[in-house]
Amino acid sequence: MRLPISSLLVMGLVACTAARTSAVSESPAAHAKAPLPFIEDDYSRALSEAKSRGLPLFVDTWAPW
Repeated sequence: MRLPISSLLVMGLVACTAARTSAVSESPAAHAKAPLPFIEDDYSRALSEAKSRGLPLFVDTWAPW
């Protein structure tokens, strides 16, 4: 019973990701030329820019332990 439910969940996530990716896709050449824009130590600015562009926000965290 777990296998069909988990496979449906994975298929749903893939479908949502594919739909979202095609909705905001730009030309591949634009992505290949420019590096990813990182905003360091300014969460509010990063969040506002992500919302204004309609893009997801990637947060990179780490700990020394």
